[in-house]
Amino acid sequence: MTQNNIAADIDAAVWRGQLLAQLAAERANLLRSFRGIDEETLSTALVDDDWTAKDILARAGSWDAFHTERMSLVLNGRINAIPPQSSPEEITELNAEIHTFCCDLSLEQALAIALKERSGFLTILNRIPDELLHREIKLPWGQRARMSQWAEQRWQRDATHSAQLRRWRSQLPAEKKQQIGPVCILRAILKATRKEFTSLARLVPASERKTRPVCGIWSLKDLVGHITDWEQVGVTGLRHIAAGQTPNFNEPIPDFDTWNAEHAAARQNQPWEAVWHDFTNTRQELLALVDKIDDEAWQRPFATPWHTHLNAYQWALIWSGHEHEHTQDLRDAIGS
Repeated sequence: MTQNNIAADIDAAVWRGQLLAQLAAERANLLRSFRGIDEETLSTALVDDDWTAKDILARAGSWDAFHTERMSLVLNGRINAIPPQSSPEEITELNAEIHTFCCDLSLEQALAIALKERSGFLTILNRIPDELLHREIKLPWGQRARMSQWAEQRWQRDATHSAQLRRWRSQLPAEKKQQIGPVCILRAILKATRKEFTSLARLVPASERKTRPVCGIWSLKDLVGHITDWEQVGVTGLRHIAAGQTPNFNEPIPDFDTWNAEHAAARQNQPWEAVWHDFTNTRQELLALVDKIDDEAWQRPFATPWHTHLNAYQWALIWSGHEHEHTQDLRDAIGS
């Protein structure tokens, strides 16, 4: 293999990693736009033209499916079987068909479609070799394209929808954004922000996980430990709530900086593998507890260790927001 081929392979691998991180980031942004909003509002209030927030979820899934089909046909050597749906008129017609399909869906069904079709899209993307992904192909109607461009369109479209949803949120009354949102959406947000973080963390070379500053003086290992330590506080509260009890924390946390420093010091000599194991297992337990909490318990307020009052839904949502904020720190540090 020549030096040029080695460089090309490295560049393609970096590009793919950055693409996956961008896809995860924009999907997390889209889903976080649903936080604190009740199911009725998400299902009936118009966001853009005749599209509700619920419809936008199903629309995102439908377009993922559209690109998955196209990419599958290219991968299987059946380019000539790709239907000609690329002109503005054809895309408008397809969107109209998707909208008709969306109208009869429940929020949970729309979410299921979005999750399923994104999973299918990522699966086919993983199967496409880098050379084929970036190769220019000629479509049956004469247009030339690259599948890498199709892949980028997926995060770009999510970003467009997120911008629409942000404008819509900004116009909602404050109380409409402080509701107990659907648990299925909460769970999806928690999973999305975790994928957002881990997709970006994979861009940090293994040799730099314990040395390269990514959040102030903290390395990636320090940051992962920090997210985990706070999430374990979250798990403690959710354990009590799931058991029908009022959360009872052993110690107050009046000073965040002191608490952070003490816990960072406690993990200083732990190997990366142990910190990552705690990170993964803590989120798995949190998600399992979310599934055990009943409707009434989500609304019940309690005192936090830092002397504020939240309900269980707000408490569970904290940990996705905390992770999302530190993902931005990581993104700024590695320039992705």
